[in-house]
Amino acid sequence: MKKFAKDNWRELLFVTFILSMWLIWAWILPFNEGPDEYMRSRIVEYIIGYGKLPTGYQQEIMDYSWGFTYGFRPILPQIAEALLIRIGMFFTRDAFTLLFIGRLASVLCGLVFIGYVRAIGRRLFEAESVQWLFLFLVVCLPQAGFLFTYLNCDSMALMATAMIVYYLLKGMEDSFSVPTCIWLAVSLSVCVLSYYNAYGFLISSVLIFGGSFLERSRQGEKCWGEFWKKGFFILGIVLLLAGWWFVRNYILYEGDILGLRTQNEYAEHYAMDVLKPSNRRTYRNQGLSMWDMLIHSDWAGSVLKSFIGVLGPLWYALRWWMYAGYEALFLAGCLGILAKIAEKIKNWRHAGKGGSLNFARWSLHAGFGIAVLIPNLLNFWYSYATDYQPQGRYSMPMLIPFMYYIVLGLSFWMEKLRSRLIPALIRLACIWIAGVFLFCVVRIMWPAYRDVEDKSVVKIYTMEELFGD
Repeated sequence: MKKFAKDNWRELLFVTFILSMWLIWAWILPFNEGPDEYMRSRIVEYIIGYGKLPTGYQQEIMDYSWGFTYGFRPILPQIAEALLIRIGMFFTRDAFTLLFIGRLASVLCGLVFIGYVRAIGRRLFEAESVQWLFLFLVVCLPQAGFLFTYLNCDSMALMATAMIVYYLLKGMEDSFSVPTCIWLAVSLSVCVLSYYNAYGFLISSVLIFGGSFLERSRQGEKCWGEFWKKGFFILGIVLLLAGWWFVRNYILYEGDILGLRTQNEYAEHYAMDVLKPSNRRTYRNQGLSMWDMLIHSDWAGSVLKSFIGVLGPLWYALRWWMYAGYEALFLAGCLGILAKIAEKIKNWRHAGKGGSLNFARWSLHAGFGIAVLIPNLLNFWYSYATDYQPQGRYSMPMLIPFMYYIVLGLSFWMEKLRSRLIPALIRLACIWIAGVFLFCVVRIMWPAYRDVEDKSVVKIYTMEELFGD
């Protein structure tokens, strides 16, 4: 007990604080004040009411404004939410209480997420203070915290990315033991069945897995037979656990295994005229280039701002000093990474060709780079070609590798300063980050919704409210 009190009281305090904030947030948030919560809840209601999974064709879950349903996409998060609500129905029939119980699926994903992020930090960074900075930056980012409080698919996807990163790091240490391979396969399966924007981690996993064996081969081990056996073992488990969804899609949607083509056809046929894919005012439909959108729109700034946090139905911005603080941390981290790379290049030039390439380390960086790049490319393409919605939550799957590089860059400056004040500065930064998170709940979200009498009623927004004049 003394050992626990000495080593783990800070973890317990941190989890208690975050869990309390998430539960309060999930309770004060009215129905559908999280993006797409209403459309997700229709799937949950269908599963509970009919005892089976809906197809994308189901009229019961159709949104006739947008002309499609989320039944075309993976719905594992909604299955978990429906299970919790079904259990809750044994004890209450109050609409908002049942909604809150369903939201606990996101909260539970957040708890698992915290555990894995803490374990990842321990493996990536040596200094305990830096490990804590990484934990605070990842878990307390306001937009990330918001995702763990309402019905969505993002929370489970974030949990899956944390699991994937952890088991990849563990596999690099234990040569991908059988238990590690099993857990990695389970993590990949959850990712596959949660959110398409997180699929970059599938490519990252292949790169890191292959790089680990390539490094072992360079050191003289005969491991390629093991590589193929374990690779197909992981693939087999993923196909077993997640492949059924895509077989189902292939049968239901005439070979459209992702369901996106069929969803788009439905939107074109059933959506309101202004929201039909062919009528949306996207840069692509207007004949403009991607470069035009990048340079002449607010896409990059809006994504960055909402990645840090724009809460509720994308209406409640944070305070200016919150954005300034996070942007300063991000800028310092990015500059630190560039300086670190420049220093590495300089050292290689001085060392000549004597150094050897560590394939495991470089595959990790390549995998993390892919995990950062792909959700942003998908986010950018969606705004350019489908619907101009520059939202940071679409880039959120990159959270862990992105924050890893930010902390790595900040660590570079810490090493250069070599000041005794560094631990104190890190503690102040963690307190500031936690304070911002607390402020978001008690000073932004609570005042916004404290006067709502019935939080189970869906607020209907006008077209002017949603899209302006």
